[in-house]
Amino acid sequence: MRLARRSDRRGETDRVRRQGAAEMGQRGVVLIVSLVLVTFAAGCGQAESPQPETAAGWKKFGGAGVDVWLPDSYEGGDLTKDLPVMVEKVRALGPGYEEMARTIERNPGAFRLWAFDAKIGASGGLTNLTLVAEGVPSTVSIETYLGMVGKQLPKHYRVVEQSAVPLALYNAGRMVMEADFGGARVRQVAYVVKSDSTMWVLNYSTPADEFDERLSSFEASAHTFSIQQKQGLWQRLREKVLGMIRRKG
Repeated sequence: MRLARRSDRRGETDRVRRQGAAEMGQRGVVLIVSLVLVTFAAGCGQAESPQPETAAGWKKFGGAGVDVWLPDSYEGGDLTKDLPVMVEKVRALGPGYEEMARTIERNPGAFRLWAFDAKIGASGGLTNLTLVAEGVPSTVSIETYLGMVGKQLPKHYRVVEQSAVPLALYNAGRMVMEADFGGARVRQVAYVVKSDSTMWVLNYSTPADEFDERLSSFEASAHTFSIQQKQGLWQRLREKVLGMIRRKG
């Protein structure tokens, strides 16, 4: 009888984990897909991989306890604090961006951070970075998270690449996706960082024909991502060592 009860409990636990992972994957799809939807209403700005504190031609964007650096041509920030200003900046790009401005206006809490490149490319799309945070069970790994997202993407999406990558301060998952919207093709690269029970997703979106040109700046920006939190001794030591390695390199 005890063995049967233990088996039942294990079965229930596995069921809850599978259900939780599935729900998490569905939310992840919504998060990543929503990032692309604001891309079309994608611009320019590249640099060599910068040191965040001294990067010439780059500036820091902060919001909701995180920081990330982008080229000077980007505008944006924390939508919960700067919504009216950012909506007006999008509208100032022209009538073709009115729908995007309205979408942002209606969903100020959708992203922890949103920024766009004010230099518009030949395609007329808007290159942008969106940052979202999602609470997950502590047992969910980055690999599991990306796997669930990849399996539940809509049919017009395809995963081009998926891998684990080291960023300057964190280990991350990386996924490159592509999608077609009415004849226009978008390509995006997402970096996923896990901190405790939160998945942070940095998503860089741009028209597909601009992706290769912009990729180096996307990667450089992702390496500047930093979560502002109280640091323990081990974390401070790790950052000190990483700083010494970067200076030597």
